Amino acid sequence: MKHFRQFLLLTLGLIFASAAGFSVWQNTTAQTRPLTYPELNTALNSKLPNSAFKNKTQLINWLITQIWQRKVDKPLTEDREDDLRQAGATDELIETIRRNSPPISKPTATPARTPTSSNNSNAFKNSIGMEFVKIPAGSFTMGSPPGEKDREDNENQHRVTIGRDFYLGKYEVTQAQWKAVMGSNPSIFKGDNLPVENVSWDDAQEFIKKLNAKGEGTYRLPTEAEWEYAARAGTTTAFSFGDSLSSEQANFDGNYPYGTASKGKYLAKTTPVGSYAPNGWGLYDMHGNVWEWCADWYGDYPDGSVADPTGPGSGSNRVNRGGSWRSHGRGLRSAYRYGYVPSDRYYILGFRLVRN
Repeated sequence: MKHFRQFLLLTLGLIFASAAGFSVWQNTTAQTRPLTYPELNTALNSKLPNSAFKNKTQLINWLITQIWQRKVDKPLTEDREDDLRQAGATDELIETIRRNSPPISKPTATPARTPTSSNNSNAFKNSIGMEFVKIPAGSFTMGSPPGEKDREDNENQHRVTIGRDFYLGKYEVTQAQWKAVMGSNPSIFKGDNLPVENVSWDDAQEFIKKLNAKGEGTYRLPTEAEWEYAARAGTTTAFSFGDSLSSEQANFDGNYPYGTASKGKYLAKTTPVGSYAPNGWGLYDMHGNVWEWCADWYGDYPDGSVADPTGPGSGSNRVNRGGSWRSHGRGLRSAYRYGYVPSDRYYILGFRLVRN
């Protein structure tokens, strides 16, 4: 009877959600309890707009965050997936549920291989203090929809599959980490916990070469697709935080916020890594602080779906992503693309690494 009363309260709460963001859901049951499929279907079928969400995109992004935090109680069977899609679930939402629900049991005569400790870990730190977060394999829509404010012509949407898990730097590479490998500091704004900047793509490659020589693993720059996939963290909005951005959320020129956000501070310098809230996958400063070098040459996107793309075979510029402390809000969008000559050094250019 107790569980029935909880479910009844939950259902009513989802229908009459408050502006605090489905507070009845969060208050009537422990936030650590896995979500159920009736709860997800009730949420997807709720009438929109309401006092909590203007449209289904906002609702789905909120659900994705909840699922990563709380998981789902049962396997995603075909019938359950069909019900969710009929209620309006997107590919990103289905993929998030699949990765946060128990596997479907399959009879087998061979016991599963026990993962090694490195495969079992969701994060690790190397000898110079670089922290990495495990990013799950999956598929997403890269680029921006036609209706996204201030979108560019080079952001055409296409489906991308990231075929394997990878580890991405939790933070941008810091000056202390750069000095530990290179023995010098090229940055304009000095501080051990500030991101290293004024480094070219070529400089980043030299750093990687020396870091790899330590024998602690193989490091590299992320591909452009890996970068956007990680920056979005399962979201489809302009930023991992939604469709608005203020300088309370990221380091950029707060005189030029995005969406409905109010004007804010312009610090005119870098800030220590991790000064702002992380995205849903625990990555910091994916929006703002310094532009981040990617491995790819800058070029046009493919027209169709692709798996593990690495960009054009040649070009003049290398890709930069994320915007910087000097950027306007629109330049920090998850889909926004830019490129510099590989030898360019500038006090807005930095990077983070992937560990294979």
